[in-house]
Amino acid sequence: MNYDVSLFEIKLFLMTKQYKNFSQVARLLDMTPSSVSRKMAQLETKMNTQLLHRHTRAISLTDEGVAFARYGGEIMHQYSLVTEQIEQNSNSPRGLVKISAPVAFAHLHIAPYIPELLSRYPLIKLEMQQTDSFVEPVTEGIDLLIRIGVIKNSSMRMKRFATQHYVMAASPSYLKRYGTPHSPEELMEHNCLVIKGINGLQPWYIGKDKPLPYHVTGAFYCNNADTLVSTAIEGGGIILFPTWLIGDALKAGKLVSIMNDYQLSTTTEAQTINALYLDTQMLAPKVRVVIDFLSQKFGSPCYWDKR
Repeated sequence: MNYDVSLFEIKLFLMTKQYKNFSQVARLLDMTPSSVSRKMAQLETKMNTQLLHRHTRAISLTDEGVAFARYGGEIMHQYSLVTEQIEQNSNSPRGLVKISAPVAFAHLHIAPYIPELLSRYPLIKLEMQQTDSFVEPVTEGIDLLIRIGVIKNSSMRMKRFATQHYVMAASPSYLKRYGTPHSPEELMEHNCLVIKGINGLQPWYIGKDKPLPYHVTGAFYCNNADTLVSTAIEGGGIILFPTWLIGDALKAGKLVSIMNDYQLSTTTEAQTINALYLDTQMLAPKVRVVIDFLSQKFGSPCYWDKR
């Protein structure tokens, strides 16, 4: 048995399988097509079998090549895991971290800190997917999920950043013109700007001891929170949104919080802001430092709750 097969040869073979020609592999690795072809011929000699069918327009695998690709892929995967575990003891986390985060939250509370994060950890690269939709981390190769809401029965590990707090607010001009409501019943006489999704209007939960649902109404509904916030700032009505979304507008005086002596929410259960990651034996250093960095930046309590 020949043990002289290198990881580089396995990588070249797997890339040849993927691109089906030597020229593309050569361009990606800054080699010549003849060099790639020669390496594959050497690999076949070491394996004492033909792995590739060489056609005029494309390259395909022999049955032996299919088997080698399967086990070669597993070898490269195991090598990747080993190198990540070795990095556990490294003071310089490295590699690509793929993050999925809600659109508005990522824009307001992650994007502003990316330059500092990359400066602090120069060997890390980031790829961020901004979406409010469900993401399957395994199939989409996501390392870190930032999610907000009621987390139930998650098979992933979790780092909780904060509990989500809601504020009811309107612009000074709206309150001057229409008055300030002091009870849920008074909201029925006001223009409430409400999220409308696939399940209809989002109920507002309001109460002193136990929040109860109130189906408030208004002249304008939207499925986008930023649009409703902008409308409220311009005097269009009353909104109910989390502090992380409208905190800056409150601090700047563009919005004024109302009904502060009530518990406010959009669900019956507590909503939290979390970092979720796969339940593996060892958390990669590159993911750990991103979580720790965001936790440090958000603070405890989070800075958007310090009004």
